[in-house]
Amino acid sequence: MSQKLKHYSLHFLFQIFSFLADKSGGWKLFVKPKLIIGSLLLSITAYAQNLPQTKQNEQKRTIDHKKDSSNIDEETIFCYVMEQMPIYPGGEKKLMKFISENLKYPESAIKNKIQGRVIVRFIITELGIIEHVEVVRSVSPDCDKEAIRVVKKMPKWIPGKQSGKLTRVWYTIPINFKLQ
Repeated sequence: MSQKLKHYSLHFLFQIFSFLADKSGGWKLFVKPKLIIGSLLLSITAYAQNLPQTKQNEQKRTIDHKKDSSNIDEETIFCYVMEQMPIYPGGEKKLMKFISENLKYPESAIKNKIQGRVIVRFIITELGIIEHVEVVRSVSPDCDKEAIRVVKKMPKWIPGKQSGKLTRVWYTIPINFKLQ
């Protein structure tokens, strides 16, 4: 299984849990199941890496790995399920307030009556800095650009921890565009 496929598989499962947590009213209900399933996924991934491969698969994996590592170091470990998730300064309410105060509905989206939820994913580094902002689910190009602009404007976060060590974390948030 290629690194990219593993990455997208884990991200897809994380998105499902995020959606369920959002619908159920919060993360607190899903922390233990997420830790259990996250551990299980990491075990499966480790097992899959130890399976014997043909030379052709090994060469392909090496080429894919070189492509993926162009933006991010080889030794960087990303976690989707953490002991302590990153925290926006002031908590979730302050995060929602920041987004609502800084989000400007694009004129083209207003004219075309475009509404929806843009899902944005980004990395919160060990220093709490936001990097690699990308749209996971799009509404329109203008809404996507606005969502990315707002995320990039955020102040430093309190970084996540795994085993007492500050860790880079992929974080996903929804940004709603709704006409009044």
